[in-house]
Formats: sequence, structure tokens, C-alpha cells
Amino acid sequence: MRQIVFLNRSKSFPFKSWIPEITEKLTLFTQLDIPEADGYDFVFKKEALDKDALMEWELIELSEWHPVKAVVCHSEYDLLRAAKLREYFCLPGQNAESALAYRNKVIMKDWARKAGIEVAHYQEITTPADIATFIRQYGYPVVIKPVDGGGSRHTAVLRDSGDCRSFLEKGVPQGMMIESFVEGEMYHVDGLMHQGEILFSSVSRYMNGCLSFHSGTSLGSVILNSDSSRIQRLRREAERTLHALPAAPVIAFHAEYFLTEDNRILLCEIASRTGGARVVDANEAAFGIHLNREWIRLQCGLDADIGIASGNTGRTAGWLIVPPGQGILRSIPETTPFEWVVSYVPALQKGEQMRGAVSSVDHMASFVVEGADEREVEARITELDQWFRDRIQVEA
Repeated sequence: MRQIVFLNRSKSFPFKSWIPEITEKLTLFTQLDIPEADGYDFVFKKEALDKDALMEWELIELSEWHPVKAVVCHSEYDLLRAAKLREYFCLPGQNAESALAYRNKVIMKDWARKAGIEVAHYQEITTPADIATFIRQYGYPVVIKPVDGGGSRHTAVLRDSGDCRSFLEKGVPQGMMIESFVEGEMYHVDGLMHQGEILFSSVSRYMNGCLSFHSGTSLGSVILNSDSSRIQRLRREAERTLHALPAAPVIAFHAEYFLTEDNRILLCEIASRTGGARVVDANEAAFGIHLNREWIRLQCGLDADIGIASGNTGRTAGWLIVPPGQGILRSIPETTPFEWVVSYVPALQKGEQMRGAVSSVDHMASFVVEGADEREVEARITELDQWFRDRIQVEA
């Protein structure tokens, strides 16, 4: 009997419950403790998927008894590995060329620019002289970040020579890039594409921006449902971007764009996976569509249940994540009094030591909020953020 292989890093992906009609063997490679009751046929528990060099070999040996039908992953950090395994087993799905184009931001922007999609000036860093040359040509401010990073980890904004000196004193890690800083609002487009057709997409506006964790500011996002002109512009730009990069039969996408003060749309980056933080939950609250579930089903060769491809449902939603501070958390609310809070998940407990955030998605608590339109949701998120901060106690 054939097998379907899952690469897992999250408790939010109950693969088996999402694919009840599957009759193949189910194989799980995971970093997490999985209860036996979950009922996978083969479970390979790993300390860390990134550091495990035996995974492929174990799968190849198992495939002699159970040929592989599909390799399914959900994490950005497994996309290329899964693609390489598909190529080895001659399976359909995203191949290595496509995975690398979505994973490496320099290659991504090369493809986008060739297709006429506007991006900020950018360059891969091979030596510190590349930074100086770029700044001499394009000026400050600039952004330096990993070519294959996620969650804004190890991302720095340099606004003057002092910032540059401070950055260079720490050394420049391998695999970094530099690009011009773009002033303007940031949006994200999230959805699913199957066989070149977009099945679903939503357009959201960030509140505060993905680098807000550096200053301890909360990160929020609101799904647009009233600004139809802006929604359509960003949806079209996402479709152009998807067609500019190497194709894959199934793509979940999280695309980020700047809308500049002079009304231009610039691609920040696009990932071939669902959005982080509470993106999936907010879309489920607004549209009744669970993007992760449908993405996994498509990767398994099943049909997706997409009831609403677009349009105004009369309600919308957004999310808020509050970054951890420094010190011991002495008090955190157990519930909220607001009926418009769809979900509240405390990520920390009383007595835990907090050491700040190192990425845009690090948080002590997360929320999903609903409302009639983006203005109401944004106002509620602002109120909720202040309410929560007034009620936590941190001992330095």
C-alpha cells in the first residue's frame, strides 16, 4: 500500500482529521510529541527536522515497502526539502525550482522584476563592501535581512552611518541581502492557487508593520472588505506575481506589498505557504474558509472546500499579537469582556520569564477580532491592545 508523508512542526496541523477519506498509509516526520491516539501508521520523532540528516534515508528505506504517493509540508523551512523529495520519487507538486524561487528573496525578486513587477532596489551581500556600494548608489535608509528568512528575524533597518557601523561591528552573516527601505502602508494577500487558478484570496492591511516588535509595539492586521478598488488592485498584483514565479500545481501564498504615498504597489516578498500569526484564523472568521486545511487537502490530491472565492460577506476580521517584554510575567488576563473577540490565546503563563521578541510573530498573547468593516475592526484592535496592556503585570 502507498503512503502519504507529512513533515510537521506545528500542533495546529491535525493532518489525519483533515483527510478522513484517505486510505493510504500515513507517515509523519515531526518535532513534536504526537499522541498514539492520533493514529498515524508510521511516526518518526525528531529533535529538530533542520538538523536531522537521516530523514530522507529513512523515508527511502520505508518506500521500498510503501511507495510514496505525496510529500506534504506546511513550514517555509521544509518547502525545499519536500520539493527535493518529490523530485526523487517523481511525484507531482511543487518542485525545487519553484520552492527556491519562493524561498530565496533575491531569486524571487529576479523573477518578479523580469515580469515587470515593481520591487525596491536590492542586492545580495557577499562582502561588507556590497553594503557600502549599495548605499552610495541608492542612499539611506536600507533594510538588511536574510535571503531565506521568515518572521522578520535578523532584519535591520539602517538609517545612517552610525547604524551601519553598529551593524557591521557584529559581522555580516552569510546569506544576507540589502534593499532600499520603502515608505508606505504594507498589505498582505493570502490565498490558494490550484493548477494556475486562484481559488481564494483575501487582502489585508498591517497595523504598525512587521518590524514593530523591535520597539515592543503590537502587530495587527485587518482584512479589507469595503475598499473594493484597493482590494482588486492588490489581488491582481498577487496574481501577476504568482504567474511570474515558477509554477506549481498547488500553491498556498502569503504575499506582502507596499502601497507608496504616490499610489504605486511594490512587492516586498511572497511565500508559497499560508500566513503566520493569526492570518488563517482571521480568514476563517471572515469567510468560513480554513486555508491550512484546504491547502493540505490539495497537497494530498483531494478537493478543497472553497465556498466563497471572493466578495463582500458583510463582515470582516483581523488579528492582534502582543510581543513579550523583558522580565517575569506576573499577571495576564484569562478571558476578555468583548463579544467581538472571536479568539484569545495566551501564549505565556504567570511566572514565565520573558526575554523579548526576536521575530514579528513572537507573542505573549494573540487575538482574532471581527467587525462590520476594516475601520471597525481596526478600532477594536486598538482598544483591545490597550485593554490587554493595562492588565498585564511584568516584574523586571
